[in-house]
Amino acid sequence: MKKSSTFAANLEIIYNPNKMKTIKLLALMLVALVGMTACSDDDNNESKLIIEPIEPGYIFVTSGYFTNMYYGNNAVLTVDNKDGKYSAKFSDPQWGEAIFEDIQIDNVSGTVSGTGTLTMVYRGKEGTYNAGLSGSFNNNIIITLPEVMGGTTITLYKGEAPLACLLNGSHIGTNSVMVGGTMGPYDADITCKVSANPDGTINIEIPEYELHDTAIGNLTVGKVTIKNIAYDEEKKAFYSQYAQDDLKEHIKIEGKMTIDGDYPFAADSFIQIEQTEAGIKFTDSFSFGSMPFAIVSTFETVAE
Repeated sequence: MKKSSTFAANLEIIYNPNKMKTIKLLALMLVALVGMTACSDDDNNESKLIIEPIEPGYIFVTSGYFTNMYYGNNAVLTVDNKDGKYSAKFSDPQWGEAIFEDIQIDNVSGTVSGTGTLTMVYRGKEGTYNAGLSGSFNNNIIITLPEVMGGTTITLYKGEAPLACLLNGSHIGTNSVMVGGTMGPYDADITCKVSANPDGTINIEIPEYELHDTAIGNLTVGKVTIKNIAYDEEKKAFYSQYAQDDLKEHIKIEGKMTIDGDYPFAADSFIQIEQTEAGIKFTDSFSFGSMPFAIVSTFETVAE
């Protein structure tokens, strides 16, 4: 009978509605408690930054002698983690190899800091120089060399180099000039220089050139540097109406008329630069003041 009573009591617990509600409530509280504990564990574990090697990356360099000069897209930065300690290695064909031991990395923001040494050929000799590492893996990495060229900063960017960088360098070709739309063409072989900027714009330096026996005499067009030329998506080219930069150009004419001086560009002067298989092609249309006609020069890189 005792067994029967015990069995009946157990049945009462199982089937008693009030006690069932109590059991369910306790079960729900237990589940919530476990969930809170799990969340607490997750909160205590900071989200880990995934550090991928930068290979390759492209670099711009600033020193005591030049500013933001593009140095190619062959730089590599790798990071190693041993027993919770990070180290980094940087290498570039022109700027050598740097080792940074025990660097600090913020797992959330990706910022990095540390010191090390860089070995490179400088002034004809290989040497090792103190180097600093900073920046962020979410943006760009900065390497400083206080002992090189009056203080040097290498900025490493992730990903493929933009179009501006691909046009960077010297371009040898023929500049074909039309004067007033009907006189010419008159040709001059020149070397122009394109330099890329970190923001994706370019600068172009067009050297002085001479055109002999033109319809208005011997014409000398002075050197001009047009800066911060942005890419125009509609034109599929770099384009600038550069008179707004308050530039002047030296013009000298000897012959049927005589001119020798620096003149500001007219408002409608522009340059358009496109990429070609050999390098670049540009159209530079300019005039000065109330000049009744434009001088239009068309340059194209000669394939090697």
